[in-house]
Amino acid sequence: MKRLLIIVLFAASARAQVVAMAGRDTVVAHDGRVELFDANLSRVWSAEGVADVSRVVVGQGRVAVIDSFANTVAIIDLANGNGERIATGETPVDAAFAGGDLFILDRDANRLQRAGGGSVTLAPDPAYLRAAGGRLLVYSRLEGVVQEIDPRQMRITRKLAMAPFASDFETDGHTGYLVYPGEAKLRTFSVPSMTATGDVGAGVVPVDLAVASRANVLSASRLALADPSAKRVWIVEGSESVSRAVTRGFLRGLLGLGLFSPQSSQFPTGVDRVMTRGSITLAYDSTSRTLYRVRGSKGTAIATDVAPGGFAIASTGVTVWQKGVLRLIR
Repeated sequence: MKRLLIIVLFAASARAQVVAMAGRDTVVAHDGRVELFDANLSRVWSAEGVADVSRVVVGQGRVAVIDSFANTVAIIDLANGNGERIATGETPVDAAFAGGDLFILDRDANRLQRAGGGSVTLAPDPAYLRAAGGRLLVYSRLEGVVQEIDPRQMRITRKLAMAPFASDFETDGHTGYLVYPGEAKLRTFSVPSMTATGDVGAGVVPVDLAVASRANVLSASRLALADPSAKRVWIVEGSESVSRAVTRGFLRGLLGLGLFSPQSSQFPTGVDRVMTRGSITLAYDSTSRTLYRVRGSKGTAIATDVAPGGFAIASTGVTVWQKGVLRLIR
């Protein structure tokens, strides 16, 4: 019941305003409008949006603004603010651009639809949509399955049974990560082979995940986990094969670099959301509506009374929408 209450409160408060980055520009959806601001925070255009914005997804040259309550998505051209509104199935909760098309996840209709035509029926309670390797991945909470969809043919190509009721699903392109608060675990699977690769203990009650950095020749992917019970954000390494780990360890030893050690940052309140981009990591407490910036072993509050969707990480700082004004925190 507590988890359900948190979700309902998040959805209700997120309707008013959502901020997203489009390269160096900032998209703000609020009060039935969608506005684009340049890097100097000057308004470029303002267009009609949706009544109750729940999510904003940015693609190449376009932005999709979702209204989960009205079953509507506004698709707007970033160049000029022109766009269209399309009807969706029941309760659109997520979307992704892939191959020039927009794909919309309709949770209560158990459907993935392509804007312009075509759809595929999914397992019950599909909650998260991600794009990786030219395919789309959908995690459905009730059955705990990940389904791979071919976006061109709009058909399910592979299916992987994981575990139900994950609170978040992310991918670094090679590995999929599912967060399980009740078990304090992070379960992983290989995206290329669609096989489970294991699970690791993760904090006390982890609820949200962000990929802080992708794997390279010297380090595995780095993940940030928000844990409101522990009042911490945990930084851990992502999953990798044994051969890749051995090779990477050899190279780090050759260069005189030490092994990675898990890290964490402490907060005065229970942060339940984490966001990363470049060298900036943010944590957010939806109860106190406080936004923190992660600095070493602790979090520093940078803004208060911030809506759950009212911030994003820009190339030069953090953009925050408050009281009808967009500001930049460096």
